[in-house]
Amino acid sequence: MNDTLTMRRALPGEADRVMEILEDGKHSIARFGIEQWQHGYPNRASVEGDLALDACWVAVDASGSLLGTLALRFDEDPEYRMPELTWLTPQTAPGCTPSYAAIHRCATAASALKRGVMGFMFATAEDIARENGRKSLRIDTHPGNVAMRSFLTRHGFTELMTFELKTKGDAETDLTRIAYEKLV
Repeated sequence: MNDTLTMRRALPGEADRVMEILEDGKHSIARFGIEQWQHGYPNRASVEGDLALDACWVAVDASGSLLGTLALRFDEDPEYRMPELTWLTPQTAPGCTPSYAAIHRCATAASALKRGVMGFMFATAEDIARENGRKSLRIDTHPGNVAMRSFLTRHGFTELMTFELKTKGDAETDLTRIAYEKLV
């Protein structure tokens, strides 16, 4: 299936479909009995913020159907600047261009699960990060999100350490995450 997919920036008129895909992701995560994404986040505001920054990407099949989404951010993630986190790539000085790109809010449409959509999006995100001069991709997930943790390991990400989110306390109740990074 991967040879029929393309990845591109989402258009503002596609925010509803992006939200539908993220809702499918919330349902997938819920089966693990964890709190990640179960209290309103990600929400329309986070999708619109990603769209405004040209950071919302979608996987599209040959018929034009949107099958997956992720946020690929090139700005510094404040969660990833915490002094207790040790990354594979060095932190840059505040205000400087980060050496990494961060993936957030990634999900596959329920109708496209087990078809390689997420793997395609991550491989494409690696290419995009490299083309933009980044040395790595960073991501985090909940310790109980065993599907994502397994996916990240299979796709060459290094599990680094557990940490507590500081900025999402209004949108998430369980703030424990595991940091991952992959050199690109």
